[in-house]
Amino acid sequence: MKYAIGIDIGGTKISLVLGTEKGKILARREIPTRTGAGAGGCVKDLASNLRALILRSCISPKKILGIGVGCPGAVDSSKSTIPRSPNLPGWAGLPLKRILGKATGLPVFIANDANAAALGENLFGSGRKAKNLIYITVSTGIGGGIILNGQLYEGAGSVAGEIGHISIVPEGKKCACGKRGCLEAYASGTAIANFVREKLIQQRRSGKIKKPSYFPLCQRGTKGDLRFGAKEVGLAARAGDKLAAQSYEQAGYYLGIGPANLMDILNPERIVIGGGVLKSAPRAHWQSMIRSAKAHAWPEAFRTTRVVRSPLLGHSGDLGALALVFKHSKS
Repeated sequence: MKYAIGIDIGGTKISLVLGTEKGKILARREIPTRTGAGAGGCVKDLASNLRALILRSCISPKKILGIGVGCPGAVDSSKSTIPRSPNLPGWAGLPLKRILGKATGLPVFIANDANAAALGENLFGSGRKAKNLIYITVSTGIGGGIILNGQLYEGAGSVAGEIGHISIVPEGKKCACGKRGCLEAYASGTAIANFVREKLIQQRRSGKIKKPSYFPLCQRGTKGDLRFGAKEVGLAARAGDKLAAQSYEQAGYYLGIGPANLMDILNPERIVIGGGVLKSAPRAHWQSMIRSAKAHAWPEAFRTTRVVRSPLLGHSGDLGALALVFKHSKS
């Protein structure tokens, strides 16, 4: 049996797992992500927890092929340092590959987290045996990864797969990246919550807001509490709240434009969609997305590309990091 270690670095927490080539996770540890002045100390904690994970697993380091690291930002996998990332202030330039390699004696592979997740889908998820696939993650933002001819495609500047920043509405809403009209600004979890929030504010100002008969999302709005996310909107939609349902259907419509464009450009065998938003989304969200993709893609491209849900929703980061190691060991 072959083993690997996966590290998924997020803005608030870092997950460390030890797993097998079949995607079975045997051990797991989690530490909080420290940024700014605490970034250097956080990396030292990471190295210490990594050694502890290996020691307590009772697996010989000789049987562990390496360490895979998925992190946000434009990661150049050929380099050993962490890139600039809005989610990891203070981490830019940290020699993570050298530090972890020195702490364990194992080879270290680093990639963008969504790219790593695409590899995870290719090895362990809905993309198994597909030579060409695209992975799209819909969460707070939207990201993605591209597998072409069985290999991760990172592009000339290591920024390929930034699907959330495809322009779908010229001069449209401003995105967090600074551009306007990005897919992320219309179809992400943030966009779903923002749609409802904006409508509630409009209703409040006009005095036309009505007390709902289901999940009290709109009632919250009348009390001035507008602190909710896509998860709460999804609960409301499934309970019958019309405004919440409308927000998900609209997000599904815009989300479908992304896969349609990718079908026309690359015509992959599969497009796999994952991320936290799918956990809370009502069924109408997926249906709206498929209808939109069909309407916006060439019929031939839509007919030959399967759009499927990811089965790895809660583990895509961990399994993606593991997949980085196993992919490199096979190449």
